[in-house]
Amino acid sequence: MLRTLLLALTLIVPAAAARALDTAPYQSVLTAHAHRGGVDYAALAADASARANLDRYVASLATMPDAAPLADWLNAYNALVIKSIVARWPLASVRDVPGFFDRVRHGVAGQQRTLDDIENRVIRPRFHDARVHFALNCGAVSCPPLAPRAFAQGSLDAALDGLARSAVANDAFVRVTGTSVKVSEIFFWFAEDFVRDAGSVIAWLKRYDRGHRLDAVPANVTLERISYRWAVNDRRR
Repeated sequence: MLRTLLLALTLIVPAAAARALDTAPYQSVLTAHAHRGGVDYAALAADASARANLDRYVASLATMPDAAPLADWLNAYNALVIKSIVARWPLASVRDVPGFFDRVRHGVAGQQRTLDDIENRVIRPRFHDARVHFALNCGAVSCPPLAPRAFAQGSLDAALDGLARSAVANDAFVRVTGTSVKVSEIFFWFAEDFVRDAGSVIAWLKRYDRGHRLDAVPANVTLERISYRWAVNDRRR
């Protein structure tokens, strides 16, 4: 019986390892062309080696296990956005591509999925963590900065904490004037996620406010909106 179990394990472990995503090709693209939260798309479009690495990583997403951990889904989303923009370069705005988020499909985990499918039918309902909204980069200027390193599951919690703190400290996402607070549209579009995690949007903001900018802001403050800019997050602009 024991020998049978050991034999089964030797067959299962290599099979699981073979399905693991190798993020090295994606990381090489980030290292070469992702800077200051965006991408130098012109340089990436002209870099045949980097584009080949990006293509190889995106192709690997097709056989990613559907039960893959959150880090893999975050990387998949961000890599697909980069691939989708560079394939259409030059591009002024992701909104210039009909159905960029909700109709254009990509092979991911055995299915053809849109970016909206990945975000709203996989990441949000499966993982229940509002911090993901600052790990997903939609390719626009007002999106959270693109992480310079591929996410790894073992260090993901710390990475998400850091991204949440950085967002709350950044005037692009949270602007505090006395007791008045303006926030990114993200906090309105996905308000239910922040309320679920902390009771209210302002409570979530205060949880990650390491600079104490929100200490004097009352819990019942009415949040105002920061206009969202959809121009492509091109680092040359």
